[in-house]
Amino acid sequence: MPPGCLPGHFESQIFLGWFKKIFSPNNPFNIMKKLGAGDLHHQFERVISLFTGKAARQGYLASIDQSIISLSNFIATIILARNASPTELGVYGVGFTALRLIRAIQDGLIIQPLNTFGAGLTNCKWRIYFSSTGVFQIALAMLLSFGAVVAGWLLSESGNDTAGPAMSSLWSVFLFWQLFEFIRRTLYTRANVQYAVIMSTLSNIVRILFMLWLIIQDNLTGTTTILAISIGSLIGMIPGLWKTKNFWVHHGLRLRETWDKNWRFGKWILGSSTANWLALEFYPVLAAGLISFAAAGAYRAIQNLVAPIHVLIRATDTFLTPRAAKLYDQSGLPGLSQTIRITYLIIAVPVFGVLVFALLFPEQLLNLFYGDTYNQYSSGVIFMALSYVFLFGYSPVVTALKAVRIGQPIFIASIAAITAMFTVGIFLVIKRDVYGTLAGQALNSFLIFTILWMSWYSIRKGLHTPSQQSEPNPD
Repeated sequence: MPPGCLPGHFESQIFLGWFKKIFSPNNPFNIMKKLGAGDLHHQFERVISLFTGKAARQGYLASIDQSIISLSNFIATIILARNASPTELGVYGVGFTALRLIRAIQDGLIIQPLNTFGAGLTNCKWRIYFSSTGVFQIALAMLLSFGAVVAGWLLSESGNDTAGPAMSSLWSVFLFWQLFEFIRRTLYTRANVQYAVIMSTLSNIVRILFMLWLIIQDNLTGTTTILAISIGSLIGMIPGLWKTKNFWVHHGLRLRETWDKNWRFGKWILGSSTANWLALEFYPVLAAGLISFAAAGAYRAIQNLVAPIHVLIRATDTFLTPRAAKLYDQSGLPGLSQTIRITYLIIAVPVFGVLVFALLFPEQLLNLFYGDTYNQYSSGVIFMALSYVFLFGYSPVVTALKAVRIGQPIFIASIAAITAMFTVGIFLVIKRDVYGTLAGQALNSFLIFTILWMSWYSIRKGLHTPSQQSEPNPD
């Protein structure tokens, strides 16, 4: 077989085998051994083990899954922005932000308890627990869907002819997307990530095709773009429902026991997730309420220029968090710190590549993606880029904090950012419109960056003790 034609798995195994022989303690030419770095070989093997094998392949699939979702959001925003007004883009942006709030609620009450308690259950106990949790998921989806209809009716009755219909249109996405996400994340819990990738791929293909059909029908608006998410979720659920059909049972459910257990665990995650949503996602809503939906659309258009960074950071967090936690259990703080440093080095190049490109050609990129509609806001890219610099700066720290099971700094940082948003942030939005919104978001990111790094520095000093460094956890 010619060089370079080996399947990737075998090439990686050959490389790793060669590398391990070179740095083997038994190799007389091992320079690190002569330098007294014998422990480095053991640590290297631990790091390598995190990125190979079945668990690592599941992590790679999870990264692909997240990339598909983020890329589809990016494409959908461009399609809408080029074929509708800034107001319609703002309606979609605010609706999408509301959907992220629903995700935060679902994450605390349903998803995280399911992931935590469900992963280690045997088949019989799993089916009872899954079905009981599924009852609560269906009830939550219906409740929030009904709430969207009621809220939309109240807004319409109060004379808000834009926000009212927009809110009412969210009923379908609150219902179908939640059920879709419940099934998709269940597949993660049972280590069937490949089926989750199939769900996401099918869902987003249907979503984009429906948007293109709406363009032909001359009916692409903010609300119909949200409807496209609903239809994609409904169709995308089909392979997931087929895969999980044997998980459901109709008898022996333990609803009260399951609710009590999920609530005890999930209420703190619910509070933290909601606070994080307010800190990071609420500025477009402020722009829509204090300025106009068109201002929220401009914010969304500028944010979309650096959206590839979201893909990278979310995929990195999805893949790295469980492996960082495992490495911390095995090697303690030195191994975790080294992994975080390597993570910064790896993702710094693409992150700053995107940011520098956006800063050098803001008007050209806005014109390429949206025409000349948003060219007047090209200077705002500076504030958005600054926000993402800080986001890059603290994201691996969030992973490290989750790895050492210390979540309080994340919550405190979110509360500080919320406080700044509802004081200084509102002032900036009122005084400087879209630019004030972008500056406020940069301020939030800076506060979170500062608090998390100060916290991580203090935690490292507290964990860096002889008792911590003596013996790694063998489990």
